[in-house]
Amino acid sequence: MSVSIFDNQKANELKERQRLEELKRKAKLQQVKLDKRLNKQKILMGAFLGQVLAGESEDEKFIQNYFAKNFPEFLTRKSDKELFASMVKSLGGDIGLDEEASKADDQPAEQEQDQVEQPDDTDYTDDDIRELFSDPKIDALAPHDDGYRG
Repeated sequence: MSVSIFDNQKANELKERQRLEELKRKAKLQQVKLDKRLNKQKILMGAFLGQVLAGESEDEKFIQNYFAKNFPEFLTRKSDKELFASMVKSLGGDIGLDEEASKADDQPAEQEQDQVEQPDDTDYTDDDIRELFSDPKIDALAPHDDGYRG
């Protein structure tokens, strides 16, 4: 039985498709790793900011005032504003929920029906958080030192 040129072409196409699929799989894996790394960075920065907002030094007071003034403008979802309302208020700021309520009262009911609320994309499970922080290098470290800030 002879092998035709078309058989070789099909074999080459199959190999190319397999290589392409492998490259796609590797790219997706790298994207997942990058996303996890970025989420971990955000969580750690948030934890650091939380410590700064609870501090008493002059520098920390400056950051607290800046946060109380500017953070409410950063938040766009009502649910996010509600989440941070007490923190911003404790720092002397105004989250702006009263303004939103008065604006909502002024708008006709028809407009409210047309608006679609953005979904909350923070549905993390405990397993997601554990996976985010699972790192064999970190897991091998000594227990946390209460005197260490970081």
